[in-house]
This record gives sequence, C-alpha cells and structure tokens, in this order.
Amino acid sequence: MLTVIILAAGKGTRMKSENPKVLFNAAGKPMIDYSIELSRSLNPDKLVVVTGAGAEKVKEYLQNSSVEFAMQKEQKGTADAVMSALDFIPNEGKTLILCGDMPLMKYETLNNFINTCKHDISFISVKMKNPKGYGRIIRSSNGSVLKIVEEKDANENEKRINEVNTGVYLCSSSEIKKRLMNIDNNNAQNEYYLTDIIKGGAEAFLADNEMEFLGVNDRVQLSTAAKILWKERAESYMKDGVSIIDPSSVYIDIDVVIGKDTIIYPNVFIEKNTKIGKNVIIRSGCRINNSVIKDNVEIKDNTLIEDSFVGAFSSVGPMAHLRPGSHLAGDNKVGNFVELKKASMGKGSKASHLTYLGDATLGENVNIGCGTITCNYDGYNKYKTTIGNNVFVGSDTQFVAPVTIGDNALIAAGSTITKNVDANALAISRTNQVNIENKGKEIMEINKAKKENKGK
Repeated sequence: MLTVIILAAGKGTRMKSENPKVLFNAAGKPMIDYSIELSRSLNPDKLVVVTGAGAEKVKEYLQNSSVEFAMQKEQKGTADAVMSALDFIPNEGKTLILCGDMPLMKYETLNNFINTCKHDISFISVKMKNPKGYGRIIRSSNGSVLKIVEEKDANENEKRINEVNTGVYLCSSSEIKKRLMNIDNNNAQNEYYLTDIIKGGAEAFLADNEMEFLGVNDRVQLSTAAKILWKERAESYMKDGVSIIDPSSVYIDIDVVIGKDTIIYPNVFIEKNTKIGKNVIIRSGCRINNSVIKDNVEIKDNTLIEDSFVGAFSSVGPMAHLRPGSHLAGDNKVGNFVELKKASMGKGSKASHLTYLGDATLGENVNIGCGTITCNYDGYNKYKTTIGNNVFVGSDTQFVAPVTIGDNALIAAGSTITKNVDANALAISRTNQVNIENKGKEIMEINKAKKENKGK
C-alpha cells in the first residue's frame, strides 16, 4: 500500500506574492500539477496534499483532481506539515513524501528510489555544485548516514559538504508515525524539521542529476526550472520528427500535439491542447492557443491564433489575428493585418490584407478586398454577415450587418452595403463624385500659408 503526501503549505515568502507558491506557472502549468502527475504515475492508494498558506486557492484549483487535503494551521516546519496529515497515513505500507515546488523530478528517478530502498526510513540525496540553502548529509567514516543538518544550523565544516537532502522521503507508514512523535523544535528556526526522522537510522539514495531537485523558492529559480522544462519538451518533439530552429526559444505546453516535418522558428508559443499537423511552418513571433492547425499550413511571422481551426494548405499572416471561433476550411489565405472573430471561411476564400471579419460566414472562393469591414456591432447587439460562394468584394467595403450576399455577386470597391445582395448581382453604393476646378490648388496654398505663419 502506497500513500503519497505532497507538501504544499509554504507561504513562498521569497516569491513576494499573495498567491500560493505551488500555483505559480512553470512552463505552462502550476508547479503542483507536476507533483500530482508524478505521484499518479506511481499508482498510489492515497494521494494527500498538505495545504497551509493560501489553502482555499490551492483547494479551488485542485477541486476536480480527486486528491485529499490536510491542513497545516501554523507554519511550524516540514515535520509539522507531515504531522497535519497523520490521519491520512495508514498503519501499514509505505508513505512517500514529495514537495509541491519541485517540477523537474523524473518518474525514472523516483521509481528507482522506491524499488531500491528497503529501509524503514529512506530519502533521496544529491551532490550539488552550490549546496547553499539545503540540508547537508552528515555521514560516518563507513558511509552510513548520521544526520541531516539544515543550513542555518550547520557549522563552517558542515557547510562545505556538497551532498544535500532533496526533501523526498520513503518511509514505513508505521515507523514515520512513531518518529514524528519524538521530534522537537530545538534549532535555529524553532521549527519541527522533517529531517530529524532519520535520527533512528535511515538510508540515503544518492541521485545523479542535481537539477531534478531544484526547489523553487523565488521567481529566479522558477524561471530556471521553466527554461529547463521548455527545452526538454522541445527536444522531445525534435526526437519525434519536428524541426525546431532554436529549442531554447520555443515554448510548447505539454499537451500539444505536433506532426512530423513541421518546422518551428524561434520565439514561438504553442499553448493549451493545440493540435498541429504535418509539414506545417510556424514563423517567428507567433502564438497559437487551443487551436487546430491542419497539414501543410504556413503561419507567418507575428501571428496570434486563439481557439480556432485552420484547414490544410492555408496561409495565415504575417501580423494576422484569428480570434476565438474562427474557422478556415482549407486552402485559405488570411494576410497581413487581417483580424477574424467568430468568422468562417469556405475552401479557397481569401482576405489578403487590412480587413476585419467579425461574426461572418463566407462561402467558397470568396475574395475579400483590402480594407473590408463587417460592421457587426451596434453598441448593444452583434449581427451576422453571410457571404455566398464565388463572391468578389472590392476594396474598402463595409458590410453593415445583418446582411446576406448571394452567390457570384460582385461588390464594387468603396461600397457601404446595408441591404441584402441577390445572387449574380452587382452592388455599388457611392456618392456622386464632384470635381471643382482649381479648388484643390487653392486649398493647398491656404494651408501652406497657415503653416508659414504658425512658424513665425
């Protein structure tokens, strides 16, 4: 029987925030998620999260995670945090104790630790180049563990030791209950240290990679952990057939799917359940959130796509914005400075530049001229524009919704369309042009004189 306890009660004072430390985002999701997912990979019989500072926010975030909660009422140290979960620890089996602020730990390391250590009290240690801030492992001449000394209680010789405690423990459930009862707070912090449980004897499992046990205590360490996670994730996609020009400058969430032979340029964010097909090109400066990008699409520089669908063989950008609800059927072009919102485009339809299409449905093979706008909002309600197949829309057209344009219609440039247009019709809405001889030159001379007088 395996019980997992995740310590998530710390105030995170060095984060300088009112939010709980474990809810800070590391490479696309809160740190507590990494600990919970790692725990679940071990198939525990019970999973308990110890909360304290910001408990309500942590509980609210994890309300659908099927975990149990223990409450550390006062910040009296790590042993006190575990003691607050005593009611959840059975009298048999093993108890694994993890930290909620270590997002880099790997399943392979933890599984090896569990399968290797047979002592009633075991913990993971690691050798660090810079052990400052960590409890030092004090060993006897024969190599057995004598004690763990916290940084603030260590003397100068002890501080030179580079083998440190990671805060990960595997204990006999019955034994840890006994030892917790014998811990006191006679130390520099007047806290109950969980490290004191080893005084009755313990086994240390020396891990290989110190970065797995980076505890995040401030925003600098959070950034360090996130960079490692982003880079590891990018390299994983590369091993699966995705080309990433610079894996240190691409930020991909863990639930993203990317097809083979896709090329991703630097400074790209791909977020929240996005699905990207094969042979896609994503240029620099793009952000794609919760969207589907089908095969053979090119997303050009500095494009934002949110909650949208982009069909195969389409081109989007540069400088385009697909807002939530946009749907491109395929073989579409959405060019520079084009914005779509709840707009769908049939196959082959194009809007090449400087256009806003909101609450609009376009059929197939529609050409939208430069400067076209759907006027979909009257200050109170949103209205829809519907455009049929094979419609040609001239530049600088305004569709005052609600309005419907029939198949094969032609909309003359510069028109303001306020009424439905029948199929095959030409729609033109312009005021008569008036040319007044010499009036232009006269106005320009007047303006020139004004400027000269203003400068004096």
